[in-house]
Amino acid sequence: MLAFDTVGRGEGPFVVLLHGWPLDRSIWREVAPRVAEAGFRVLVPDLPGFGSRPPLPPASSTVEAFADEVAAFLEAHARGPTAVAGHSFGGYVALALAERDPDRVAGLGLIASRTFADSDAARRGRHEAIEKVRAQGTAALLPGLAEKLLAPTAPSGLRERAAATVARAHPGAVVAGLAAMARRPDRTRVLEGFEGPVLVVHGAQDALIPISEAPAPSGPHRTVRVLPGAGHMPMWESIGPTADAIVAWASGLRSARRTSKGAAR
Repeated sequence: MLAFDTVGRGEGPFVVLLHGWPLDRSIWREVAPRVAEAGFRVLVPDLPGFGSRPPLPPASSTVEAFADEVAAFLEAHARGPTAVAGHSFGGYVALALAERDPDRVAGLGLIASRTFADSDAARRGRHEAIEKVRAQGTAALLPGLAEKLLAPTAPSGLRERAAATVARAHPGAVVAGLAAMARRPDRTRVLEGFEGPVLVVHGAQDALIPISEAPAPSGPHRTVRVLPGAGHMPMWESIGPTADAIVAWASGLRSARRTSKGAAR
């Protein structure tokens, strides 16, 4: 089972926050308590290989396989419909989970993420990175990745935190994540067809997934928050607005549940 933190004792719905690659659940430690204070039970798991569980084998590393692990986690720890938000790679996993188990995922959030597949050039870059990590370990990603995770104006302390988080990632998990990202399909239709509340949060200064690639869902129950001073890590660079956006999004599920109960009476 995935290692995880749980915050809050609210009656629900549950809010699950998935981390990005090659990070871990600690990226949510400032945001999760703020969401819990609004009355939600927040679950923050480590994806396979980024916690105590071993990495997925590279040959079978797909976003769908990561989603299967999260589905088993939800089955064990979350009761009823759940709001699932994923950061970057975690967003790809959330999309796959929503496609796999739409009855379980009642709210879908993408934080600094996107819906479409890699271009051929991006896919080649993933495979080149895999070879570097296999030869040199996770250190091969530094310092470049740590720099790109944050906006140019981010404090130096956040850059040090980013570098430390990347450095402790297991090389096998890093490779598995790269392989999964390279194989992932376009899931734009999953987001467009999702019937529950959708949240998109994106940093205007994101150097890894530019704002031009951010999803722009339209229609009811679709909320997009562009954070001017943030890069790829809005949960670090813009803590309050990110937490507020998640609370407002998850509150949509709470309202829907009250309406459903009233109708049942």
